[in-house]
Amino acid sequence: MAKSLTIVVITLCCAAIVVGGGAWGAAYYGLFDVAAIVPDPPLFAKAMHYVSDRAVAVRLGEIKVPDRLDKPPLIQAGAVLFAQNCVTCHGGPGLASTKVAQGLNPAPPDLFRSGRDAEPDETFWFVKNGVKMTGMPGFGPTMTDAEIWSLTAFLHQAPGLTSAQFAQQTGLAAAPTPVG
Repeated sequence: MAKSLTIVVITLCCAAIVVGGGAWGAAYYGLFDVAAIVPDPPLFAKAMHYVSDRAVAVRLGEIKVPDRLDKPPLIQAGAVLFAQNCVTCHGGPGLASTKVAQGLNPAPPDLFRSGRDAEPDETFWFVKNGVKMTGMPGFGPTMTDAEIWSLTAFLHQAPGLTSAQFAQQTGLAAAPTPVG
């Protein structure tokens, strides 16, 4: 029994050394391209998305969603904050994608896609904390929780907004298409 346990321990140690050495070698020789304009390998992108989803999910229990996120003044305040802080990356209905947004990898999610159904506590967490290595900043240091909840209220009703509704709420309208 002791001999088989020793073999298992030695095997695990050897495997850890090989995997660790391989990871170190890949990092040292620059085998993983960190350029934002180069799409991530599909398996890596899927793994990172899973890690992100799980990391957020285990932290959502700390958040208490306030009642009545559907109050028009709260939504309007969030629309103004969105126009000031978020539209450059996330865009909006009827707006052309900015050069900043086009250069982000991974691409910012379309928050206005019809059928999108993000929970308010999750949206609050993403806005407050941001996400490393995605370009999504954390607004916790620069916005109050009340401001983040108003932005969350706006985003909660955002999926399916028309360009006219978006323009009315944010004050941002699509630029006219040049003629000729």
